[in-house]
Amino acid sequence: MYSVPELVRILGLSTENQVRNRIEAVRDLLAADIRRGANNQLLITERGLDTLKALQALCESGHTLKEASNILRHNIEQKEKNFERDLYKTEQKQDRGWWELVVHLAEQVRALEGRVAALEARVAGAGQQVPWWTRWLGAQ
Repeated sequence: MYSVPELVRILGLSTENQVRNRIEAVRDLLAADIRRGANNQLLITERGLDTLKALQALCESGHTLKEASNILRHNIEQKEKNFERDLYKTEQKQDRGWWELVVHLAEQVRALEGRVAALEARVAGAGQQVPWWTRWLGAQ
């Protein structure tokens, strides 16, 4: 967890106010990464620090704070959309895999039905024949 004074040093800013302004600019993105410490001190998690570093990099590349926060939001939304799309494709592949398994098992059941029918026909055709093992029991 990083305090505001530590973030000033890490982000290379000159005042705590600059850090607080950056936190406010992306507070919605940092909602899960902000904590309160002793004396109501703001603390930021490692993931929150990564978000602030990305925001700072955009600011240093010439964007205003508002532009940088909007770009960051857009990038995160795109990642979420891509993740959802990839998850949907994965689910479709899994569904197709289940369907292929069902088709395979149905083919196996049909093949086994054919073998059972052939064995039943053999047994029915040999109905008069005494099984070989009955002679050991004394019946002939």
